[in-house]
Amino acid sequence: MEPAATFTHNARLGPQEARHRRRMVVVDYLMIAAAIGFGVAMGWGSSWPLFDDNARMVLIVALVTIWPIMLWDLETRATAIIGDGPEEYRRVLMASLWTLCFTAAIAYATGTVRARPLLLGTALVGIVLLFIGRNLMRTWLHRGLREGHPLHRVFVVAPASQAEVIGDQLAKSRGIFGEVGVWPLGLDTDPDPVVVVKAAAEAAADTLLYAPADHSDPTWPRRLGWAMEDTELSLLVSPAIAEIAGPRLAIEPVQGLTLVRVELPRFSGPARTVKRAMDVVGSAVGLLVLAVPMLLMAAGIKLTSPGPVFFRQNRAGAADTTFSCWKFRTMSVGADAQRAELRQQRASDSAAFKMVDDPRITGVGKFLRRFSLDELPQLFNVLVGEMSLVGPRPHPLDDVELYDDVATRRLLAKPGMTGLWQVSGRSDLAWKDAVMLDLYYVENWSISLDLIIMLRTAKAVIAGKGAY
Repeated sequence: MEPAATFTHNARLGPQEARHRRRMVVVDYLMIAAAIGFGVAMGWGSSWPLFDDNARMVLIVALVTIWPIMLWDLETRATAIIGDGPEEYRRVLMASLWTLCFTAAIAYATGTVRARPLLLGTALVGIVLLFIGRNLMRTWLHRGLREGHPLHRVFVVAPASQAEVIGDQLAKSRGIFGEVGVWPLGLDTDPDPVVVVKAAAEAAADTLLYAPADHSDPTWPRRLGWAMEDTELSLLVSPAIAEIAGPRLAIEPVQGLTLVRVELPRFSGPARTVKRAMDVVGSAVGLLVLAVPMLLMAAGIKLTSPGPVFFRQNRAGAADTTFSCWKFRTMSVGADAQRAELRQQRASDSAAFKMVDDPRITGVGKFLRRFSLDELPQLFNVLVGEMSLVGPRPHPLDDVELYDDVATRRLLAKPGMTGLWQVSGRSDLAWKDAVMLDLYYVENWSISLDLIIMLRTAKAVIAGKGAY
């Protein structure tokens, strides 16, 4: 997996699109309710009265709950598909079929055999009604576009040679895109990205369209994305931009002009709740399963070297916080006081202090470090919410003091017991490469990425390569 500088998670919505999406939600609910009402009125699966029929009530509650969730989960109202092409209808169909499957499973589990005709009939009617509703919403949307209410108000940031062409193409977008300003690139010095974003906001834009240019600062596109993070702007960018994670891109063709929608970073939301639940369950199960092995490790440390079993050190957490990070002690007592002297002796441009043959490490400690067993007590940090199972590794505060502004972005995510760097070479990686991997994780985080990293961690730990 290649490192990337990516702008991820939920793209901002302009006011026009936000209103349209809210209307779509209302229409979807009305169509689902109409389908269920039709099935009940037809008496599918049972007879009146409805509230005396527990079987039908179970399925009705399941449909009302699951159907909207599946329409949301399959992104049937995603920006890239609103009002154009067959993809919207395909996603609505898939959401409905998944709803049918899940509700059928509930019917089987609860023995609601008599209500199954209601489920099948309602699903078929609901699909038809949802298609009709989406078609009506498209008609409504296109009418508003023709009346001069664009879905997106676009501020163009592009080389002067491209800006005019882009403007002409946007004018042919059937009203979906309305150009409200241009910032020509190609001057001797790169403009301050913060100033560019401010100009877009002052133009009342909801979308910034960036076309790559030759920048004296190669990180300028990345900094443009960073400057947008606390605004309500969405970002469209040409496919020529580098280091963007594929799952975060959506192609938006506009009259022959191929644009790519880039979702910007989000460090909160429902997925974070899922991540925290995974952390709590995973750390609790890990502590129970590994209790006996951890006791044996503690005994080995106590019997082979004087001093405490555990080592605690203040480390940097997310959002400018610090916490006490727990580890099994792998060094002689007082080793931490020698860090400054050893760092000075070891010339390096790395902010992370590591030594291949550290003289402070004990015999048992060397074994524990090789297989990352010394980090198992950090399950307690995960359980209380100071760390996560997956994330950038937490660094001591003296390391963090040496961070540049790019490395500081590692701290946007909660530190983890394992991370992308750990499954990609660990301490054998150059500091620059390690930072890029951490930034890739921070700016492209997802539940699926966490699961992939956890699966790869076992292989990395067993190999023991790069751990010292």
